[in-house]
Amino acid sequence: GEAEHGNWISGISFLDNLRLGDQSKLPDELKTNKGCNKFYFLPLLLGLIGLFWQVYRDKNGLRQFWVVFFLFFMTGIAIVLYLNQTPTQPRERDYAYAGSFYAFAIWIGLGVAAITEFLRRFKTNETLKAALVAAACLLVPIQMGSQTWDDHDRSGRYTCRDFGQNYLYSVQEKNNPIIFTNGDNDTYPLWYNQETEGVRTDVRVCNLSYLQTDWYIDQLRRPAYDAPAAPIKWNRYEYMTGQNEAIAIRPEMKRQLQELYVKEPEEARKAFGDDPFELKNILKHWVRSANSEFHFIPTDSIVLKIDKEAVKRSGMVLNDSVPDYLHINLRGRNALYKKDLMMLEMLAECNWERPLYFAVTVGRDNYLSLQDNFVQEGLAFRITPYNATRTGNYIDADKMYDNLMNKFKFGGINNPNIYLDETVFRMCLTHRRMFSILAQTLIARGDKERALKVLQKVDKEIPGTTVTYADNLGGTTELANSWIACGKAAKAQELAGILARSASQYLNWYINYSPIGINYNGQECAMHISDLIEAARILEKTKAKNARQVMETAANYYSQLQARGINISPN
Repeated sequence: GEAEHGNWISGISFLDNLRLGDQSKLPDELKTNKGCNKFYFLPLLLGLIGLFWQVYRDKNGLRQFWVVFFLFFMTGIAIVLYLNQTPTQPRERDYAYAGSFYAFAIWIGLGVAAITEFLRRFKTNETLKAALVAAACLLVPIQMGSQTWDDHDRSGRYTCRDFGQNYLYSVQEKNNPIIFTNGDNDTYPLWYNQETEGVRTDVRVCNLSYLQTDWYIDQLRRPAYDAPAAPIKWNRYEYMTGQNEAIAIRPEMKRQLQELYVKEPEEARKAFGDDPFELKNILKHWVRSANSEFHFIPTDSIVLKIDKEAVKRSGMVLNDSVPDYLHINLRGRNALYKKDLMMLEMLAECNWERPLYFAVTVGRDNYLSLQDNFVQEGLAFRITPYNATRTGNYIDADKMYDNLMNKFKFGGINNPNIYLDETVFRMCLTHRRMFSILAQTLIARGDKERALKVLQKVDKEIPGTTVTYADNLGGTTELANSWIACGKAAKAQELAGILARSASQYLNWYINYSPIGINYNGQECAMHISDLIEAARILEKTKAKNARQVMETAANYYSQLQARGINISPN
């Protein structure tokens, strides 16, 4: 792992310093983190003692060793070799090694037996021997438990439930909306809330990772809770495994098709519809054609004819005029996969009256180039017929304000005693960014009164005491600038000070790294120097006395890194 992400320390300073730089210079964010655990190699050493004791005990011990060894090997390393996992696995697939840990735990237990046998060689008091064995047996689990209890204690934390509800509350309250999700954290909490808490059972949650499979499409075509079936009109044989897994995009056919409509208009319309490049016609006459020779998309630019009256009834924010068509740009893509086709089918059949949303955590590669038609209403982007790059309405400020201020819940993260692991912390930053986006939108529209309420709300519900402002990933500088715009310079200075202090601590740690280590962390160094510069700019705007000092600190660290041969380009 990187120096500050996905790594480990032993707790033995001189060894850790060799690997990860001077540990006395660790930033406060890492040093005080409850997940910074130190085992001093005790479980490893006890396990190795048990391993070697089993090997050299006697002939039967060696045989037993091979049983445990193959259990250790086959339930971990062998699985990884067999699956041939690529380096960047989600969560590094740590659970592939679960069986190996069970096997190694056998050796840890045998380590206690080894110590017991060793003590028997000495003619000492039996009570003392028993005490030593008990200490050896209990020392390791007690030490591990004392280190890991605080970062495994989830009492008082309800983020999974509440954040799942926030996704559901982000979508429209009528017409049975569909929300597209993609990962674990934006799917399972939603399903839990619907199944167990009974929250927003009118919403259909559609996981794109499963949408490539026939069994999941079967489920979507059936009603669930209070939500009707998803609008998918395909026959089962058209989406079953092996059918329409991927459909090629052949833009070179567009000209030939246009020429056909000029030369043989009646025959062309009969075969491919009035508009051959309209989405419904492409799905009907090409993708789902009975003639397998037509199983491709003859253009890289699709249009969807818009029912304007349906749009007006939809409940979405309306602009001055409803466009005639929605344009779907497929340039640069060679094919559409089954999940893409299912999304297009739902888009074509929902007719704007059944809202379609993407969770904000879904990656851009799943957007089908529809992002220009997104309007944000909370933790979800609504697909609209409007091109937001032309209208400028990327945010439905009124709906988003109502959602964030009145409907969202935050799982108790304002309690300074709870622990936020990396995943929950990242989800908290996502929520903080939503507040930042809303505040900026309201300020741009001249509504500073509501913008200030938004800033006060995020400061109360997602405070810096639990969700630090120590980096810019959660929009620290954007929030600081919003505080300035609302006339609260002191609060902006506070955020800038936290950002500058953290960036300085990280850079001071990196500077003391080995040449190889510091070069490996060049990107992080550039990020923290950028944070220092941004903090200095905020302090300068508020006429803070230390603005110049912070900028000089950034320049000083930049010069030191350049002198060490680290070429970085801070923003």
